[in-house]
Amino acid sequence: MTNDSYIGGFMIITAATAVAVFGQLTVRHLVDNQKLKDCHDVGGQFLAVVGTMYAVLLGLVVVDAMSHFQEASVSVEQEANSLADIFLLAERLPRDRRDKIQILCQQYADQVIDQEWPAMDDSRVFLPARKSAIELMKTTMDYEPVKESEKAVYPIMVQEVCQLWDNRRMRTNAATRGMPLVEWVVLIVGGIVTVVFTYFFHVESIGAQVAMTTMVTLIIGLNLFLVLLFGYPFSGDLTVSPDAFKLDQLIFQDKLGMRKTENNLD
Repeated sequence: MTNDSYIGGFMIITAATAVAVFGQLTVRHLVDNQKLKDCHDVGGQFLAVVGTMYAVLLGLVVVDAMSHFQEASVSVEQEANSLADIFLLAERLPRDRRDKIQILCQQYADQVIDQEWPAMDDSRVFLPARKSAIELMKTTMDYEPVKESEKAVYPIMVQEVCQLWDNRRMRTNAATRGMPLVEWVVLIVGGIVTVVFTYFFHVESIGAQVAMTTMVTLIIGLNLFLVLLFGYPFSGDLTVSPDAFKLDQLIFQDKLGMRKTENNLD
């Protein structure tokens, strides 16, 4: 179980809420009620400033994390689309070059799904898949088209293989980098400071004040958990799916299977 799993996140948020409530009750027990009431005017103004600044910061980070997740999803779709286009366009090339390119396409799709996707869950990259992508680029770019039909599709293939490499690089960067440590430090410290500010107020009803502290901590914790989920698009319970590559696998298997059947008939 990891922190970016739903169960792990629930446990962390529950623990943080319990600690916040314990801190609230401890302050009420140790500090005189009148002293807390004396802090209301000044403390309220400070809380308004601190709370607003933290709310804006946290909101921007959540939006940025969601955008990061969406960009990762788009890059995966585009990478898989480029791979399928290369495979299909290779049909116009001579048999030897066509077979080599299509086998590399199938090999790359298999490696990405079977090995690289689990590796990205641990913020790692599967190097053999990278080598297959490089080999696919070399095999595509080293060919010199002769026929007019080959000249028509070759520039498109070069463009697609370059796009595949660019999107692969975006995907692996998103998988290995994640959120900067300093960003987490600022968010967590800011959340703690915001919650602690609520301790400087006194409400006659302990239950009401505990409920308010719980809700503040819960909202902050849930937003931080959103940052954790969306900030790491290839790990945890909420991840970008490899379905686009699985669709490529089906296309490749069907196409190669049909060709094998045709060769057997011949």
